[in-house]
Amino acid sequence: MKTLITARMNPTDIARVQPYLGEIVQAGYGVTNKKLSEAEFIKALIGVEIAIIEFEPVTAAVLDAARDLKILACCRNEPGANVDVSEASKRGIPILFTPGRNAIAVAEYTVGLVISIARSIPMTHHFLRHTEELTGANYSDKSGERKNITSEWSLDPVAPFQRFSGVELFGKKIGLVGFGAIGREIAKRVKGFGMELLVMDPYVKADVLQSYEARSCSLDEIAARSDFLVIAAKVTDQTRGMISQEIFRAMKPSAFFINTARAAIVDYDALTLALAEGRIAGAALDVYPIEPIPSDSPLRRLNNVILSPHLSGATHEVPIHHSKMVTDDLIALLEGRSPAALANPEVLVEFQSTFKRDS
Repeated sequence: MKTLITARMNPTDIARVQPYLGEIVQAGYGVTNKKLSEAEFIKALIGVEIAIIEFEPVTAAVLDAARDLKILACCRNEPGANVDVSEASKRGIPILFTPGRNAIAVAEYTVGLVISIARSIPMTHHFLRHTEELTGANYSDKSGERKNITSEWSLDPVAPFQRFSGVELFGKKIGLVGFGAIGREIAKRVKGFGMELLVMDPYVKADVLQSYEARSCSLDEIAARSDFLVIAAKVTDQTRGMISQEIFRAMKPSAFFINTARAAIVDYDALTLALAEGRIAGAALDVYPIEPIPSDSPLRRLNNVILSPHLSGATHEVPIHHSKMVTDDLIALLEGRSPAALANPEVLVEFQSTFKRDS
C-alpha cells in the first residue's frame, strides 16, 4: 500500500497511523507551503491508494488519473471546497473530512472582531501608529495649567475619549446565523460577556438551543433584534445570498455586522451601501467575494468597517486538530468501523466489502 500526504500533519499522528498506511510520501502544501500543480499532483498520485490532502484540488481529471486511489481524506471543514465529491462518489471513493477543525480558531477571532468593531481598536491603533491625527492635535483642554496633566489624554469633544467612545458587550444581543461547530464555540465565549444569544438555524434541535440558553429566531427577527449579527453558516443552496438588502434594512442603525464564514452568503453590494449610508453602525469582515480583496474595493474607503485578510481559521493549532480527527477516522475506516466524518456515506458498505477483498 502507498499513501500520499499533502496536508499539514502532526508527526505524532502520522506515526500513529503509519502501520495502516504502508509507504508514505509527503509532498505539496504540507511540505513546501505551496500547492502541487495539477500535473504534479497527478504524477504524485501514481500507485497511491490513500491520499490525505488539504488544499490541492481533486478534480475529475485528477480522479481519472489516480486509478489506484481507494480512500481520500480531506483536512477541511467542507471537502467540497477542493474535492469533486460527486465524481469521487461515482468511483466509490470514501471521502473523510474534518468538520470543526478550526472552530475554536474562528470563534476566538470572531469574538475579537466583535470587540474590535465595538471599541474602534484597529482604527485608533492605525491613527496612533501611522498618522499624527491624534498625537499632533491641539486639544482645547490641554493648555495652560492642564498641559502637564499626563493621566488624561483629553476631554475635548474631538479627542478620542468622546470621538471613539464605544459600546459594551454586556447585555447586548448577538445573533448567530448558523449554529454548527463554529457557532457553538462562539456561543460559549460570548456567554462570558453576558450577551443574550439569538440563533437562526432551522436544523438545530430545541434541546440544543436550550442547553446554550439561546433563543431561536427567524432570519428577519434575528436581523431586527441583534446588536451584533454574526454569520457562522456554511454555503449551501439555501444560504447563498441569504443576507440580502432586505436583511440590512431590517437591522438596527446601531447594529454591527460580522462575517467570518463565507462571502457567498452575503450580498456585499448591499452591505457596502448600508455601511456607506450609515444604515448600520459598522461591519467586521474576514471574507470577500474576490480574494485578495481588490485594491479599488469601496470597502477600503469606509471608516466604519474592519477588514481582515481571511485569517479567522489560521492558527498553529488547526493542523493538530485536523491531524487527530483524520487519523482517528482513517484507522476506523481501515479497521472496518464507521468513521465519524464521511462526506459520502452512501459508498461505505460497498467500499468495506471491496477493500477487504483487495487488501
